[in-house]
Amino acid sequence: MCLLDTTDGALMMTLYTSTSLARDTVAILYYSIVLSGITVLVAMVIGMIQLLSVIANYSRGPFWDGVDSVGDHFDVLGGGICGAFVVLGAASVLLYNPWRRRYDRRSRVGVVEAVELQEIDDKEMDEKKAETRSSRVIPIE
Repeated sequence: MCLLDTTDGALMMTLYTSTSLARDTVAILYYSIVLSGITVLVAMVIGMIQLLSVIANYSRGPFWDGVDSVGDHFDVLGGGICGAFVVLGAASVLLYNPWRRRYDRRSRVGVVEAVELQEIDDKEMDEKKAETRSSRVIPIE
């Protein structure tokens, strides 16, 4: 578990100090969310197993026998957690480029719509200004 926590900390430190990602805030946010999500998921699984193991000390039945069995084999669970980190980390690296292209397409559409709306608003403001200028009565003295 100590190795897993150290690896997680090293990956987070690499993420925040990487010069290749320094200019890409979206990539930093993406990988931060992925690493934090994996860490939270692992913590919840371990916490749930620990809680169920405590309850299993006072309970009987086939479900609780299974919980005791899982509690007795934390070495296998640790290997599964390490494997999950590797698989989910590799999947996030592979899925980043398609996700980023989709994200950029959506953000460009939003920018185009915003520019078009701004142009329409500017035209309406210009028309209102023109109307107010033409409808002014200039008193002749």
